[in-house]
Amino acid sequence: MTSISIDAASVQQINVLIVIDTEYVKKNYPNPSTDPAHPTGINHSSQFMICTGSRGIIGGQGTADLNFRANVGDYVGFTGTSIYNNSDDAVIIYGIKYWSGDSVFNTFVPNIVTRSKAVIPNTSTSNGIPPVQASINFSSLDSKVAKAGSENFYVNFGLYTLAPDGETQQLFGYYYWDPTITVG
Repeated sequence: MTSISIDAASVQQINVLIVIDTEYVKKNYPNPSTDPAHPTGINHSSQFMICTGSRGIIGGQGTADLNFRANVGDYVGFTGTSIYNNSDDAVIIYGIKYWSGDSVFNTFVPNIVTRSKAVIPNTSTSNGIPPVQASINFSSLDSKVAKAGSENFYVNFGLYTLAPDGETQQLFGYYYWDPTITVG
């Protein structure tokens, strides 16, 4: 009789953080689509994906070519930010779209969590410590893994730039590229 590990059978939350070098994207793709249904494809030189909670990294941790393992029933959440921490340029991950292989994901939905006492650096001290608390929203694009297989998918993101008023972020364009997930 084969014993199954409780951990292997339990549902896991897999988180993927995507950091985009927006300066590279703007320089190399200066005339992007402004239609979210038809984003501009980009190469894999400006995206850095970091995954935690997966069933294993097949390859590409820290690159645009992340390939990770998940089990059926696991939850996967993608969140994105610019190299500026969304302060000057901002990035919003708005779509994870099937493009080839097995369709392993259910529909992705945007989620926002508000932490009413999240910590931020204390500007009245020389090093920001001890922190102060503030209400902050955190967003992700989430799905549950529906079935086994290997899916190549597109990650769609909107890039927003800081307007001349120094306050408003406005659409620069929509983009995509193509990592992979392996389930099973």
